[in-house]
Amino acid sequence: MSRYFPLINAIWFQLVWFSVILYQQQAVPFLVVSILLHLLVSPTRKIDFYLLIFISMLGVFGDVLLSFTGVYQFPNDALIPVWLILLWCHFGFAINHSLGWLSRFNLGLIALLGAIAGPLNYLAGHRLGAVDFSYSYQITLFSIGVIWVVNLPVFIIIQKRLRARINNEGKGHEKIDEYTHHSNKPINNK
Repeated sequence: MSRYFPLINAIWFQLVWFSVILYQQQAVPFLVVSILLHLLVSPTRKIDFYLLIFISMLGVFGDVLLSFTGVYQFPNDALIPVWLILLWCHFGFAINHSLGWLSRFNLGLIALLGAIAGPLNYLAGHRLGAVDFSYSYQITLFSIGVIWVVNLPVFIIIQKRLRARINNEGKGHEKIDEYTHHSNKPINNK
């Protein structure tokens, strides 16, 4: 299953995105179950759990900043709705799985992709009624692009470092065990 998990995650994330945009607060129970289910079946639970925390915190911070400054507004005058926080949790999973391929590119290209894809997602959300823009499209999309030109490379850096750190846990002990327990040579203590 781990071989196909990026594809599964891509489909899963698109279903989550559309359910959030179309149903907003009504999607919250589904989103919570989806997060728990993902953590249950993920081949990289530990990395995903940390990414859920770090990516969602940074993403929520950017959205709160844009909402607080009036770049966009959510229904019921919420600074940030619960459904968007839960969407950020799912995006942390996507960074590790379906968007994991981004880690092969240099940060400049990732930033450019963020500057384009980030605003386009918010524009789609706006057109489907999930968020209102307070300013013109140009100002709003530029502001979102500025956040995403920074956030996407930072997300990829966090993912790469977490993956490296967690995948290397315990490797030092294996090296020690290799020399102490598997050697047939007598120890020379001169």
